[in-house]
Amino acid sequence: MKVDMVMPQMGESIAEATISKWLKGPGDTVEKDEIILEISTDKVDSEIPAPAAGVISELLFDEGATVAVKEKIATIDTEASGGDAASKQQSSPSKEESTPSTSSEQSESKSDSEEKETSAPPTPSSNGQASSAKQSAGGSEPASKSGKFFSPLVRSLADKHGVSLSELENVSGTGQAGRITKNDLLEYLESKGHSAQEPERAPQQSQPSQPTPQPSAQAPAPYRAPATAVSSTPSDQWGSDGTKVVPMDNMRQIIADHMVRSKQTSPHVYSMQEVDMSRVASWRAKHKKDFQGREGFGLSYTPFFLEAAVRGLLEFPLINSSVEGNKIIMKRHINLGCAVALGSSGLIVPVIKQAEERNFVGLARALNDLALRARNKKLVPDEVMGGTFTVTNPGVFGTMIGTPIINQPQVAILCLGQIKKRPVVVDDMIAIREICYLTLSYDHRIIDGSLGGQYLAFIREYLENWDLERPLY
Repeated sequence: MKVDMVMPQMGESIAEATISKWLKGPGDTVEKDEIILEISTDKVDSEIPAPAAGVISELLFDEGATVAVKEKIATIDTEASGGDAASKQQSSPSKEESTPSTSSEQSESKSDSEEKETSAPPTPSSNGQASSAKQSAGGSEPASKSGKFFSPLVRSLADKHGVSLSELENVSGTGQAGRITKNDLLEYLESKGHSAQEPERAPQQSQPSQPTPQPSAQAPAPYRAPATAVSSTPSDQWGSDGTKVVPMDNMRQIIADHMVRSKQTSPHVYSMQEVDMSRVASWRAKHKKDFQGREGFGLSYTPFFLEAAVRGLLEFPLINSSVEGNKIIMKRHINLGCAVALGSSGLIVPVIKQAEERNFVGLARALNDLALRARNKKLVPDEVMGGTFTVTNPGVFGTMIGTPIINQPQVAILCLGQIKKRPVVVDDMIAIREICYLTLSYDHRIIDGSLGGQYLAFIREYLENWDLERPLY
């Protein structure tokens, strides 16, 4: 029985998505709800699980392909074994391939293209054709002495570069159960100085082209694209001019376009305030152990700023608006965006909807939930849409003062600097206080310096006068 896997619709306004990475390939065994690919939309990146348990019999699109929602992208055979699926894949090329290539020149040209375009891995049908060609050239594959299983892609690369079976067994694998991945073999070839242009080595080390061995009881290694944006082949190393081209991934392209558009749309103005966080720090120290025990996560400073920002927006509702032509669109609810860093891959801004209806602990819970799911690619597009105001916190990385770009179509964004003990003058005496610098970036089309300054002053006074007797719950 075959189950069709379709591109899911990640939100009402989402009509298509881009396949970022296949984690499984043809012939791989998958469990129901096991993650088998990652997709990217113009709103969010997501991990997509298998709809059924079985063996992947075909993948219909490459990495980097943009596919309409509800279009078929893969097929899972719920009754076949790994070997059966691989055989079926070899005998039935994908509909994406119009003219299969079996000659050595065509195969080498295809392989070179795969190494240079790391965003698009070899198509399932290409693997199937290569395997079919190998089957026609020889008999059965001798079993590995160590019992290792090598995927069709790894065997094909090994044959091409003249790596014998015995040599392949000595390559260290980073895949599931120590399996050798494409990256492992490429790194090994680079370290040994192997090259496709070394004809003198091929007669000594290449093995007869033979079919792929049947998989062992363990699942095959995941089908993975290179981890970096540039492949590890020598042609992609640093050039003679000291430069290397690294393509932007989908998220970075979206961020770049969004930031340029924001600067072109809104005349940015920046106002800053110095805030004494000593009372907040004292209250937090008093309650953080109880909070950790009851909530299961730490009490950071961010929820304090979120509450102050929301209370300020209720006082100054013009800041919670957007601009359309010569009209100001006021927003009844405060949908609070919270920027979340995703390591080196960029950032995302999930939204706490109707934040004005939440208390302090509710804001902390919502922030923690969204941040965790953002970093684990579990958000859906609706959770990063509809924001009316954004808070960003580069202070956690030691940034003292930031001047962020407005998240369109909003008209302001609040930046939190690092909270640090500093000497300040209090009642004509030098004292040590927990100080933080806040920056408000705002759209000067509708927000003037007086309004921006009043909003920041409200936040400063709200935090500096934090009630030390306030209960946690």
